Amino acid sequence: MERGPDHMPESLSFEEAVSLTSEPLAIFDAEANLRMANPAFHSAARQLEAFLRPGMPWSVFLSEAVRQGILTEKDAAALRVSEERLLDRPEAQPEAHARLSNGNAARARLKKTSDDGFVLAFEPETEAPNEAESELEVIMSKVLEACPTCLTMSRIGDGRILYRSPAAKDLLGKGFNSLEHFADRAERGDFLAELLPSARIDDMRITACSTDGRRFPASISARLIDYRGEDVIVASIDDLTERLEAEAEIERQEKQLFQLEKLSALGEVLSGIAHELNNPLSVVVGNAHLLLEEDMPAGLRPRIEKMTEAAERCVRIVRAFLSMARDRPLELEQRKPDDIIDAAVSAFETSDHAGKVSLSCERADHLPAISVDEIQMVQVLVNILTNASQAIASSGIGGTIRITAEETVSGIRIRISDDGPGIPAAVADRVFDPLFTTKDVGEGTGLGLALCHRIVVAHGGSLTLEQGVAGAAFVIELPTN
Repeated sequence: MERGPDHMPESLSFEEAVSLTSEPLAIFDAEANLRMANPAFHSAARQLEAFLRPGMPWSVFLSEAVRQGILTEKDAAALRVSEERLLDRPEAQPEAHARLSNGNAARARLKKTSDDGFVLAFEPETEAPNEAESELEVIMSKVLEACPTCLTMSRIGDGRILYRSPAAKDLLGKGFNSLEHFADRAERGDFLAELLPSARIDDMRITACSTDGRRFPASISARLIDYRGEDVIVASIDDLTERLEAEAEIERQEKQLFQLEKLSALGEVLSGIAHELNNPLSVVVGNAHLLLEEDMPAGLRPRIEKMTEAAERCVRIVRAFLSMARDRPLELEQRKPDDIIDAAVSAFETSDHAGKVSLSCERADHLPAISVDEIQMVQVLVNILTNASQAIASSGIGGTIRITAEETVSGIRIRISDDGPGIPAAVADRVFDPLFTTKDVGEGTGLGLALCHRIVVAHGGSLTLEQGVAGAAFVIELPTN
């Protein structure tokens, strides 16, 4: 009796299909645990019969296969490497061999499944394996997998990656094309143009890119070799981020040390000059004031007043020289940042410059105390405030100065900013140089910021000019311990 359509046999399930095949197959899931082994596999690996149960970990399978004599140590190592590479390079697997329970030799192959698992298949051996070559391949596989260098091998034509070390996967991600490693396609063009004539390139600087979009400075070295009849590039890429940051920090510290040495040498010279000028200047100033008290023709008084002002200015310059030369030791005490800022604001507001600007203060609550020489630190803040007000007054640009204070991981940050003309980028790197000033002749000595920088550094902190902001902004960082 014929069966109607309702009695047609259903399609075979995956498990049934695997069970019916004569090829020994063991299916492992994405977590590398045994899902099933078909009867042909049970027969071929009879020594493992007691262990071939669903859920058996791949690592346990390999260990038992070695213990039962189905796999050698080197073949188990080759399969372990194959499984680790399988998702990235399913086409490039080291060869492994097995000794089946009937005594026959077989090739052990791993094949990727659509659910990111894999199949272990035993294929009949057509010729005896070359033991020396097999052992060398396993050794090379182990060396490459343990290599700490970011190493890749890719086709020169389409950029397809044929191999990458674990370090390359960590640094560059899991992309499949070496073109993605260059943030700038023009740089890859330059790279190939330099590589092709000599088949080698060393320490070329590029901007590299990982598959997650992170860009970073890098150095690439490469060799052009023949692999299976086609040109491929073997390249190593080094991330230079930390190295360049360290070099920048060293350069900053060297520049800071040079500044301190320059200030020290300059202080010795200025000390001698200041002492020599101090006495005659005192005579000039004293007599100038006496002349102003005398009756004199109306046309002569303005000249005497100008002479007096000039002499007093010389005295102030000499005092600045002496202050710098003496390098008075710090008298450190625990002080609250609020008290220091309030003292500086009060001192600034009594000066002639205060009425020309609007000053605001914003401070975080409960700022911790810091160890400072209050007199010197107040002097630093007043100097910066005065410079800002003078710049605003002389340029006619802006009119507001803002002080902010906040706690950071390492201490206290005080920021003094203004909306004035700012400091030109061409001279920004020189603002802390002794005797350098952007003020007009007769309005500044160029010692103010140099002294401020010296004082803050002596406190274990830093004084920097913030770049890329409107107006000018100076940032003082002071430690809390």
